[in-house]
Amino acid sequence: MINIRSFQAQDAEAVRSLFAQGLMDFAQGFEREVGGYVQESLNDDLADIDSSYMDDPANHFWVADEDGEVKGMVGVQRRSDQDAELRRMSVASTARRRGVGLMLLETVEAFCLERGHQRIQLTTVNLLTAAIAMYRRFGFELTGEESYGRMSAQHYTKDLTDLSTRA
Repeated sequence: MINIRSFQAQDAEAVRSLFAQGLMDFAQGFEREVGGYVQESLNDDLADIDSSYMDDPANHFWVADEDGEVKGMVGVQRRSDQDAELRRMSVASTARRRGVGLMLLETVEAFCLERGHQRIQLTTVNLLTAAIAMYRRFGFELTGEESYGRMSAQHYTKDLTDLSTRA
């Protein structure tokens, strides 16, 4: 059974590995570009998840745990009083199509609503078609696109204002 829980320090290596493998699974033909992005991310916020996500109550990082094994992950960072950014979402190949991504999205949304955010933003690449389809089903709308080498970076936003008035 999958359990969504807050990141713990002992998850760090599994999270870093899942992030790298999750992106490289979809990198066919784009290994150099995706590999560069993975390395930048591992050297940036994923180098110290505690200080990047857990030390500030406006940010958070969760893992999807199954029998002690990290099967998914997602972070959220406050960008302003109104906006939060969904970051580093990944689901292990062995856990895909089992609702793990949806559980992680629901967790992020609840966190953002609790903090009064009006929007959740995310950026992804066009290679991640299954993830993009899930984001769209969850209410994210494409708000922009830009070239990222031979790929394109796509920006999505989910408006939470209607949800926050119902909460």
